[in-house]
Amino acid sequence: MKMIAVLFCTFVISSTSFAQISLPQCIDSRGNNVSGSLTQLTQIIRSGAYRPQAYATGVVTSILPDDSQGLPHQKFFMIVGGQITLQIVSNLDFGRIPLLVGQTVSVCGEFLNIGKGMIHWTHFDPRGIHANGFTIFNGQVYGKEEVATTGEINH
Repeated sequence: MKMIAVLFCTFVISSTSFAQISLPQCIDSRGNNVSGSLTQLTQIIRSGAYRPQAYATGVVTSILPDDSQGLPHQKFFMIVGGQITLQIVSNLDFGRIPLLVGQTVSVCGEFLNIGKGMIHWTHFDPRGIHANGFTIFNGQVYGKEEVATTGEINH
């Protein structure tokens, strides 16, 4: 009986030690949850709506050189559901995402019908004009805060 109690306590302590972080929801400008399903993403792409909020999870297929014209941006391509290729544009003022080709990433941001499709504003909007976005990579949420050029978070 003592062995069962020890095992149970060990399991409870171990389980709480590895609790997952709370991941944000992708919310559009009207307060609606954007699910990130392939069906919903396809509907957003076909809708022709002006800058709708989109959520997508896919595999990084290529990483482009940083765009240093204007505000610096990190750019990469991902494929969603083996069907939809999207370019992701992430403002480096909100941190560099340590991406690798072949890894899974989730992004929430504004969809633009440029090329095959682009998602940008993948970070919070300090001015409150756009719906907030974010990027999730390896369980870490990026784009929640602005970071200094040293990589430290500005408060």
